[in-house]
Amino acid sequence: MEFDIRYLSYTFKHSYSPVPDLSQPRFQEHYHTLYELLYFVQGDATFVIQNNRYKVQPGSLLVTKPGEYHQIIFNSPMPYERYVIRFSPLSLLGDLTRLMEQTQSVYDISNTPIAAEFSRMDAHLDQVQENLRLNACIGSMNLILSYLVSSQNLTREADFVNTECKTIVDYIDAHLTEIHSVEDLAHALHMSRSTIYRIFGEQLNTRLMTYVRTQKCLLARTLIQSGQSPTEVASRLGFNHYSSFYRDYRSIFHHSPTEIHRETKTDYIR
Repeated sequence: MEFDIRYLSYTFKHSYSPVPDLSQPRFQEHYHTLYELLYFVQGDATFVIQNNRYKVQPGSLLVTKPGEYHQIIFNSPMPYERYVIRFSPLSLLGDLTRLMEQTQSVYDISNTPIAAEFSRMDAHLDQVQENLRLNACIGSMNLILSYLVSSQNLTREADFVNTECKTIVDYIDAHLTEIHSVEDLAHALHMSRSTIYRIFGEQLNTRLMTYVRTQKCLLARTLIQSGQSPTEVASRLGFNHYSSFYRDYRSIFHHSPTEIHRETKTDYIR
């Protein structure tokens, strides 16, 4: 049974492609502000996340955190079947928020309750009323996440690590508020601008400063949710003008930083 259920920030999908389109070997590189779980049922592909590459096998669970750039590369025209769950970090309750931040990128969940619960989603959706299908999916998601963060010895090491890209990404993560241009990175890492652009583009297939602005806005959302004002956050993250921060933030989250600030204050009052 295939399904595709979407509501607000939630996506629950089970899909099957008899032949992947190898004329586009890389799915459009992308990131999102959500968590994504991709349970790889069958196919022949390589998963790229940040500076790591994994040759995925049936039974692999790929976990992408908000802001992590990732893509999938098909190695052959084998049938491709997968389950996908996407959800906002704001939808997590209790300790799941902290525990999900500690998850790794790839797990082998063959013959585990996690894989079984993915498979049971089809049966659940076949048995419940249509207006309750989202509730059933969210219930399955919470079971899957609870199993995942409680499991041990299921993680997989990357098959290849781009160490040059890792150096760049690690520096960005550690000095995010100090980076205003590629020159800041070039000076700190003793690399030329062209070298940094080449390494970053080849591995992540995205523009360097787009990545930096994305990470800044993700951090900004967290800070605003903690109670800091958008203007304070913009200054703290090194934006020279609030208008620049506003524009970048809105392009990523599709609403203004002021709107989420109001939502946070309202939730707090309740």
